[in-house]
Amino acid sequence: MAVVLFASSSTWAQQSSTRMVKRHVATVLFSTLGGAVLGLSTLPFYGEPQEHTDNISVGALLGFVAGASYAAYAASKPEVPVRNDYGFGESIQNKKALAVNAKAMPLVQLNFEF
Repeated sequence: MAVVLFASSSTWAQQSSTRMVKRHVATVLFSTLGGAVLGLSTLPFYGEPQEHTDNISVGALLGFVAGASYAAYAASKPEVPVRNDYGFGESIQNKKALAVNAKAMPLVQLNFEF
């Protein structure tokens, strides 16, 4: 039983870490692309835009640095444990039962009598 529990928890941890790595890579990629787009958007403000194409690479570099910095910061934070009681001391089953049995009051109530 303990072997099954250990194997499933390590598999979950590997899936979680793989998911986090993918998120960090996507963050760096999209911030790099965003920086390049911002660098590209500065070109119309110059009289000779072809002389200032280095703004694209500077923007991409700044975006890469910003994305990598954020990813490093996010990776250094401790992981918050997932709680099933939503902080109110009630289990998910009790929440579902309360939600099913609850009856919402109507916002508008119309009565017609003839």
